[in-house]
Amino acid sequence: MAAYGEDLGNQIFVTLRRGDEWPPRTVDVRVRYEQTIGDLKAAAAKALQVPVDKQQLFWHGKELTSAYDSRTLLDMDMHTGFALQGYDLTVPPKFWPPVKETPEGLVVLA
Repeated sequence: MAAYGEDLGNQIFVTLRRGDEWPPRTVDVRVRYEQTIGDLKAAAAKALQVPVDKQQLFWHGKELTSAYDSRTLLDMDMHTGFALQGYDLTVPPKFWPPVKETPEGLVVLA
């Protein structure tokens, strides 16, 4: 049971950068373990007012491409407190840290 008597799901933070604008926008979304990355992207789209197809999200330095959309939070071992960073592609992105193109999508350079 959650602190307020209702199970709201896992709290996942999503931060999107938009071009040169600062600071980036951050929201928290609530999703359950059995929900998918696609569901998480949809919840972030609703909270940030950025369409799913204009979001570019990264987790552990790897881009969450559409290939991940059907995987559940449990499959990804993603739980409360995790954060996704990304870009709002409604404007050209200014990648920082730099990224590299790979066959699986973009990867953040460390």
